[in-house]
Amino acid sequence: MKESLKSFREGLLPEESAVVFSSVSRRYLTGFASSDGVLFCTRNEARLYLDSRYLEMAQIKKREGLLPEDLILLPQRFREDLEEAYRRGELPKLLFEDRRMTVQQYRALEEKYPETRFVPLKDRIDKMREVKTEEEIVKIAAAQALAEEAFLYMLPRLEKGRSEKSVAAELEYYMKLHGASAPSFETICVSGQRSSLPHGKPTDAPLEENSFLTMDFGCVLDGYASDMTRTVCIGKASDEMKQVYNTVLRAQEAALKAVRAGVLGKDVDDAARSVIHEAGYGACFGHSTGHGIGLEVHEAPSFSPRSEGAIPAGAVLSVEPGIYLEGKFGVRIEDLVVVREGGSLNLNRSTKELLEL
Repeated sequence: MKESLKSFREGLLPEESAVVFSSVSRRYLTGFASSDGVLFCTRNEARLYLDSRYLEMAQIKKREGLLPEDLILLPQRFREDLEEAYRRGELPKLLFEDRRMTVQQYRALEEKYPETRFVPLKDRIDKMREVKTEEEIVKIAAAQALAEEAFLYMLPRLEKGRSEKSVAAELEYYMKLHGASAPSFETICVSGQRSSLPHGKPTDAPLEENSFLTMDFGCVLDGYASDMTRTVCIGKASDEMKQVYNTVLRAQEAALKAVRAGVLGKDVDDAARSVIHEAGYGACFGHSTGHGIGLEVHEAPSFSPRSEGAIPAGAVLSVEPGIYLEGKFGVRIEDLVVVREGGSLNLNRSTKELLEL
């Protein structure tokens, strides 16, 4: 993480400065998490402005060697310092996060500094975040391992009659009890006919016998997210249910085999989508096959029909094809993989064979 800030600064031209307001980008570049603050960078220095809620903690972390040595920590006087730099003529070009900055934040700067040229950073930081360091991969793997622990813990507790909400709540409780700071996202837990809703929210609906239960969940551990999906059957699965489940499993296996550094994202998506299309369910798979994950649960790159770029080594993505039969049931299976040269490393270990509980 310490190299991220150095690399970002080295990418700036001598006349350029950059301002970073978003919490996720600040954390990525500095290694320090805070809900508020501003990072200001030039080629020569980086200043992190924090208010009294965070400044002392940041100073402690820097003394412990957890933050970049050359990161300057300052109390929240960013506006005053920026005005001084502008008056001295030291702000000819200011780069800003157009994808994350609010319109209000941008207009406030534009009106205050009319002689400054404002240049969008576009996806510069996001592209840096695509390739994870080994330290980041270890953290994502730990978060994924905790999610799998929660899944295995829940299996003997999934029974007819308990509500979707109670399953979701216990999954999240287990992960938080064992170190997670939060779920990665609102847990998806849908059963019976509602399992055809790819992003359905859990309700008071009871689990029904001989029906599917789809659980899509993850946690945040040490700042990094995990994400997995398993579909199980409460009771016995019908022949149609087994056919759909096995089709999704074959589609996922095909996509997993296609993952390697340099592959186009759309080609991995096509590997999964072709299996589902050939089985006659093409119209029942509407979302992409996968997305990047890291500090956020949805990051670049992705496995989708529109993903024209090559997937780099070190990226971590989900592989999650699904089939959703409206008014009947749905199936999704999701793993996380680390992209490597010539293949990938699957971070999941739990079975994907159809479980009939």
